[in-house]
Amino acid sequence: MRSFKFLFVLFFLLYIVWPINNIIWAAEDVDTQTSIIVLSIPATCHLGITNQDQTKTLAQDGTAETAFEAGYTQFTSGKPTLTVSSNKNWKLTAKSSGFNTNGTYKKATSDLQLKDTGSNNVKNGFNSYKSLSDTDQEIASSASGVKKESHPLRYRILLDYSKDIPGTYTATVTYTLATQP
Repeated sequence: MRSFKFLFVLFFLLYIVWPINNIIWAAEDVDTQTSIIVLSIPATCHLGITNQDQTKTLAQDGTAETAFEAGYTQFTSGKPTLTVSSNKNWKLTAKSSGFNTNGTYKKATSDLQLKDTGSNNVKNGFNSYKSLSDTDQEIASSASGVKKESHPLRYRILLDYSKDIPGTYTATVTYTLATQP
C-alpha cells in the first residue's frame, strides 16, 4: 500500500501538478523584431535669384549729364535679389566677366560695383559699394545653415567723361554659393 501511495503521489505530482504549474507560471509568447532607419544627408545648398537681368539707359534729357557729373549711375535697389539656403556653413561669392569691348574701348571690370543692401551675414565691405573683379569675392557667409536668407543687391557703374564713349556696355556677374568644410 505504501508503494501505491508513493506511486499515486508521484503520478499526481508529475502528471497533474507540474503541467498546471507550467500553465499558471508560463510566460506569454512574445516575438520582437527591430528595424534600423538610416538617412544620409549630404552638405547641400541652393541659390535663388530674382530680377537677375538689369538694363539702364542714360538719356540726353539731363539724366546722362547728371550721372557723369556724379561719376556713376545706380541701378534699382533690390535687383537682383539672391536667396540663400544651406544646411551648414556657407559662402556666397561674386565675380564679373568684365564689360564687352565697345569699338576699341574696353571699360574696366572694376567700374562695375555691387552692394548687398541686406544686413544678414554681409562680409568684406559689400554693405557699401565695392568694385567687382574677374575672380570670386566673398560677399556674404555664415558659420551655420540658413533657410531662404535674402540678399537684395544693387549695381552701380562708374562713369568717366574722358573714357566712356557712346555705346552699349554689357557685363555678366556670376554668383556662387558653396558649403564650406
